[in-house]
Amino acid sequence: MARRLVAITAAAAALTISLTGCGGSDTAGGGSSSGAAATTTTATSEAAGGDATAWAEKVCAAVAPQVTALAAQPQIDQSDPVKAQASLVDYLDKFSGALDKMISSFSDAGDPPVADGKALVAKATGALEEAKTAVETAKTNLAAASPSDPAAFQAAFVKVGEDLQALSKLEDPTKGLRGSAALDKAFKEAPSCKKLDLGESASGTASSTPTS
Repeated sequence: MARRLVAITAAAAALTISLTGCGGSDTAGGGSSSGAAATTTTATSEAAGGDATAWAEKVCAAVAPQVTALAAQPQIDQSDPVKAQASLVDYLDKFSGALDKMISSFSDAGDPPVADGKALVAKATGALEEAKTAVETAKTNLAAASPSDPAAFQAAFVKVGEDLQALSKLEDPTKGLRGSAALDKAFKEAPSCKKLDLGESASGTASSTPTS
């Protein structure tokens, strides 16, 4: 799940930076970091594996439509800065909304039936809240940019691209969850989670056709 989110964020950053052509300069970068923290779990948490898989399935099934929606990048007319700005602001608004729904998917699923489940979920939702705040800030800054000031307008696109690149390097929001052996196993076994890890969604594969 998190790997898909990181990939989408990196793609959004690349798209934003490409739009600096509306004013001029080009920047490249990005990347992601992920990993699994090793955590000792109790026999009780291991015994709850079946329920943990059901919990993971509920979360991933709720998240999948949001990932699919975000995978379809906006149609951008680079020849029209005003339209490009509006399209990207709309996309960032959708991005923020999707992150909010992802956060809700955790609360709706309740605490996972593993040791320290409540704390693990709090850490994961905290990472998503941080991502949402960054996207909201980028959206606000871009929306405030005036096309009548070409230099400032270009700078706004560059800044948004940089902000999204930084966002793509945030720690995997499910890293802490996967630190629990029971939850790591659950994410690997739940059908919807497996589809997300393969770059799909529970409702199908999305395609994007951004204008170049």
